[in-house]
Amino acid sequence: MLESLVQNLAALLEEGFIVMLAGMAVVFTFLVILVAAMFVMGAIVKKLNQLFPAKVLPAAAGKTRPAVSGMDEIAVAIAAVLNRR
Repeated sequence: MLESLVQNLAALLEEGFIVMLAGMAVVFTFLVILVAAMFVMGAIVKKLNQLFPAKVLPAAAGKTRPAVSGMDEIAVAIAAVLNRR
């Protein structure tokens, strides 16, 4: 009785390891295919960027914002919060 239970448990563990290894192999294969597809897409995008470069529009004169420091932005945020109360 005990011997058959141990054999049954050993068979179940063996099947579990086989299923686990098969699942890990499937996930690993998918990840390899995913990385390869990303490299291929990167090469395609690089080639398309060479064929069809993006047009850069020049900045309009007089419409540029003055440079704002981080302290000015913090002061504006604090004033907005205090004004909201």
